[in-house]
Amino acid sequence: MKTVTLIIAWTWVSLPLGWGVFKSVQKSAPLFISETAAKP
Repeated sequence: MKTVTLIIAWTWVSLPLGWGVFKSVQKSAPLFISETAAKP
């Protein structure tokens, strides 16, 4: 039972955290790909 609770807790924390990191990298990617891609 403790293992199941631990897995649920890790999933509960890591999914939103991973999503936030993914979105941050996605938004900042144009800055690192090229200077022309970052300009509107």
